[in-house]
Amino acid sequence: MTRSLLAGALALLLPTTLGAQSEAQLPDAAALDAALTAFDVPGVAMASLASCAMDEVVVAGTADLSTSTPVRPDTAFEAASLSKPVFAYLVLKLADEGIIDLDAPLAATFYYPRIPDTDAYARITPRMILTHRTGLPNWVDEGTDFHAGTAPIPFEAEPGVAFTYSGEGFQLLQAFVEHQTGRTLQQLFRDRLGTVMPNSTFALPLPETVTPSRGYRDAQDEGRGLTNLKTRGMAASSLVTTAGDYARFLSHVCRGEGLTPATQTDMLTPQSPASGEAPFPTSWGLGWMIGDLGGLTLVGHGGNNDEYRAFAGYMRETGDGIVILTNGANGQALIEVLLLPPAQ
Repeated sequence: MTRSLLAGALALLLPTTLGAQSEAQLPDAAALDAALTAFDVPGVAMASLASCAMDEVVVAGTADLSTSTPVRPDTAFEAASLSKPVFAYLVLKLADEGIIDLDAPLAATFYYPRIPDTDAYARITPRMILTHRTGLPNWVDEGTDFHAGTAPIPFEAEPGVAFTYSGEGFQLLQAFVEHQTGRTLQQLFRDRLGTVMPNSTFALPLPETVTPSRGYRDAQDEGRGLTNLKTRGMAASSLVTTAGDYARFLSHVCRGEGLTPATQTDMLTPQSPASGEAPFPTSWGLGWMIGDLGGLTLVGHGGNNDEYRAFAGYMRETGDGIVILTNGANGQALIEVLLLPPAQ
């Protein structure tokens, strides 16, 4: 998440007392079409929350330039790192069920051959991973199928000391969770969130209820399909979803559904300071970025799978929120403008 993206989220989500609307107001299709043209992004799907309930879905543009298929409410996008909060929720469900101990070292029951520093590895806990405090890098084998990766994963900092955003950490936790439960990520997702997100998946096959999009670097690009989606899911980045489905998940989290009150509070408690990422104090809870706005709290996450860019977030005190999914590499700039339109 960039500094301007987080700042921009305030324009749609802050209440009228701070100079904006009392709930998220989505642009109409005509305004979205103009924005897509200006930023050379084929398509966008947006959904809003009002008082923790899904309110509205707006779509515009093209899902597949080769067939001129328009973006529809059933259009599926790569969620990129919006996968992480969904996986974090599953881990917290397992903690409530007594299957996972958030503060017990993984090494007590699980060996991970890609981390040669066994002393540092012995200190890693699920909580460190979910709050990005493992000291592990984001990616070592970026651009490859993670499950086929063999490169050693070094530490960039001591575990538990500093914020280090890490996709590798989330993949480590996925391997641990699958080992502990005997279930794949996809099975755990279907078991615990299948009714909340019926049109979403971490792994192939794509649900028959959705229409796939293609992601593009620019209008001259041939694009790519949902190629991050493979037969085995990736906790850090492989979720494919619709705007409505992710908004239902965001609503689920906003309402505190499915978790014990203590775990819900733990999830949204700032635990890992990440100063410098936004123009206001920012930390990470368990799987979520937490922005302190001085009396109001932004709970959110961004997503970047190159040709697919995304954002989701809500205000904890008001329950107003937004989901934005795009299928263009310039989607980040588009999202920032949608969240914080230029001053008139």
